[in-house]
Amino acid sequence: MKTLWNTYKSSILLLASMLLGGIIGFFWGEGAQVLQPVADIFLNLLYCCVVPLIFCSLTSAIAKMENLAKLKKILLAFLVGTIVTGIIACLFMVVTCLIFDPGKGAVLDLTQDVENIEGSMNFLGMFTVNDFPLLFSKSNLMALIVFTIIFSIAIIMSGEKGKPILKLIDSLSEIIIKVIGIVMKIAPIGLGCYFAILIGQYGEQVIGPLSRALLIYLCVVIIYFVFSQTAMAYIGAGTKGVKKWWQTSLPSTLTALGTCSSAATLPVNIIQAKELGIPDDVADITIPLGANLHKDGACIIQILKIAFLCSVFGMTYATPKNIILSIVVSIVASIVMGAIPAGGYVAEIFIISAFGFPTVAIPIMVLIGTITDPPATVVNVTGDTGLAMVIARFVEGKNWMNDKEQTKQSLKI
Repeated sequence: MKTLWNTYKSSILLLASMLLGGIIGFFWGEGAQVLQPVADIFLNLLYCCVVPLIFCSLTSAIAKMENLAKLKKILLAFLVGTIVTGIIACLFMVVTCLIFDPGKGAVLDLTQDVENIEGSMNFLGMFTVNDFPLLFSKSNLMALIVFTIIFSIAIIMSGEKGKPILKLIDSLSEIIIKVIGIVMKIAPIGLGCYFAILIGQYGEQVIGPLSRALLIYLCVVIIYFVFSQTAMAYIGAGTKGVKKWWQTSLPSTLTALGTCSSAATLPVNIIQAKELGIPDDVADITIPLGANLHKDGACIIQILKIAFLCSVFGMTYATPKNIILSIVVSIVASIVMGAIPAGGYVAEIFIISAFGFPTVAIPIMVLIGTITDPPATVVNVTGDTGLAMVIARFVEGKNWMNDKEQTKQSLKI
């Protein structure tokens, strides 16, 4: 029992604090909002770690590569993996919506309209910023990643002169990991407060007219979560990989569930990747990219929104055209919503434009997206380490996990 406690102490504390927070939120209701400042302290500290972590770890990983062919291989595998898993995630919800109508029996007030809808449609603009200081903002992570890749390649091209910079950044990367470890000491308090606020604010709406749709979504997302993470871990490293992934998954899962933020969970995800033994060059490239672009949970949400609105507005969802269109829109929208300013509204505009829904549908989509955000973020975030394991096998070979462990053992000796 003592060994079990020592091994899973931090995970047990996180889980217990979130359960306690949920109970407090259920009875306290919207009054739990007074806990927001306490919750924000934890989240703000995590956000402060994101930018230096991406810059240092990504620079260190790429600049250590002997050739850039490996970088191309990793990026290609990531792109293919993102699209394939996105399609599979969409199909999970499509099949479910064809069997169980998510909008059946829903009676909603459709008189509400939306004002001041803003969203940048400049998709290419998400890869750059017009002033250097803007790179160091969590709002411009894709631009930071692009700059960091270019910076890392420049270090390689500099040869011997670039090695002191690489050594410095490598040391900074290790320090940032230690900082994250310190910040995670207050995770039980921060996540407990966030969960109390979440349940207090949206608890009543879950049992309202959206209850059927939300129950369907929750069942699908849980099944997909278990299936996808097990499948990717198995493809990446076999039975051993599955066991190890589930053993290390709880901190990332609970942080994503409590904060509803891929960016905030990114530091914890990097730590899980290191515990799994994923090679640094694979993890430090794939995990930050995944936080911005690999969002299977968001794909499932978009399909739910489309099928729900088709039912509410008397449209037939079960046609080949609508199904294919919903999958394409969902994958594009899931990538866009976290990568550009006001991406959430852009995703809603995509759906409205593609299916001809009235603008009054936007508040419904925003509400569905907000309530389903916690489990969706879990799938978004945890899928990044699973995908990184698959990429590790593609790049390093099927025995990469055993090779990593043998290397660690030899260093200890």
